Amino acid sequence: MSAGWKSRTAVINILRKFEEDGKLKVHVDSISKGFNHQDRAFIRELSVGIVRNLKLIDFCVQKVLKKPLKQQPSVQRNALRLIFYQLKFTGIPSYAVLNETVEAVKKVSDEKSAGFVNAVGRKLLNFDCQKHINAIRSKIKRFCLVQSFEEWMFKRWLKFYGNESYEIAESLNKNAPLFLRINTLKIDEKEFKRILNERNIEWEESPISPLVVRIKGRVVIEELPGYDRGYFYIQDPASFYSVLLLSPKPKERILEIASAPGGKTTAIAQLAKNACEIVAVDVSEERIEILKENCKKLGVENVVPVVTDITEDLDFLRKNRHSFDRILIDAPCSGTGVIRRHPEGKWNKSEEFIKRCSELQKKMLKCARSLVKPNGIVVYSVCSLEREEGEEIKELAEEISFKVLTSERLFPHRHNTDGFYYLKVRPLH
Repeated sequence: MSAGWKSRTAVINILRKFEEDGKLKVHVDSISKGFNHQDRAFIRELSVGIVRNLKLIDFCVQKVLKKPLKQQPSVQRNALRLIFYQLKFTGIPSYAVLNETVEAVKKVSDEKSAGFVNAVGRKLLNFDCQKHINAIRSKIKRFCLVQSFEEWMFKRWLKFYGNESYEIAESLNKNAPLFLRINTLKIDEKEFKRILNERNIEWEESPISPLVVRIKGRVVIEELPGYDRGYFYIQDPASFYSVLLLSPKPKERILEIASAPGGKTTAIAQLAKNACEIVAVDVSEERIEILKENCKKLGVENVVPVVTDITEDLDFLRKNRHSFDRILIDAPCSGTGVIRRHPEGKWNKSEEFIKRCSELQKKMLKCARSLVKPNGIVVYSVCSLEREEGEEIKELAEEISFKVLTSERLFPHRHNTDGFYYLKVRPLH
């Protein structure tokens, strides 16, 4: 059963917005607002799926068109992407795919555009995609086409990880599981699990922590028990693991750098039983407001939000010199480790962007060195697969007189988590 032309109209509009600014989630959320839960899920599934497989889709549609897809008007281009994705990646009957998508084009554009989309769409019905893929001789080119990755990105991973890169890329193309961190500030862990069982919601514990559960099957997040009461926070185990490494304790003064929207902030408060002081720093006032809302919903106390760029704020650095027991650097990064959650990350990155992220991360680590107590702990974490944002940061840590306690990575294909790098250090006396 497929949703109708209204849902397809929403998908076409989301894709057009994505083409303009490279963002996806914000447009999915805003454009699907007002649809029911089922239709919203359908819109999200199609939009995410198309962006995830964009390179392959464009390759095949262009073969049928016999001219560059970019030369087509935006509505027609994205309608054809939508048709191809539904035909090749979903079980929706072909008549519904064509009829509903063509109807959507009529609403968004005009009869002439709809006629064009209908004609090309019918050719796509019997298009032999595999024959054209097989004609590509280069294994790397063929793999990057099928998995829809930029070659420069995949070749970097080959250099870092060798043949394991093929498994990494494939794992980043799978749908990310839904993980919940049980908020023990609001509900007992066993009680929450009992309620899940009572509601016949299937779940399993993450090997990383019993506080994190994976929800099996399809669910409406807003209908999960305690959604409005702050019983849980949606958080991948890899994200929570950085807080486990930090190991916050009651009565400590803790700094989180780049803290918004507050997933790790609230986890720190939870592990310290709301009995530590958390200074939560972020450059974005808007995102700090979201952090405040999350703290309120989850019953988190003793958080001091600060809007500043810590790498430039000399006053903050002077006032807080060597005053924090623990520091978590939740560093802005390239995000290549969370492409399965944010497939737009395949298309809005560059080697220059990775380099800029690395430079910022190094500045943050140097700031942390001046802010942590002589016997304190600093944990640095990024959702990146890139060596410049991981192993090279470890080299800097050693250069600026940190002792490395932990340096490790988590991978989607190995650990069923997002891809993360962690560094745990202590100042050398």
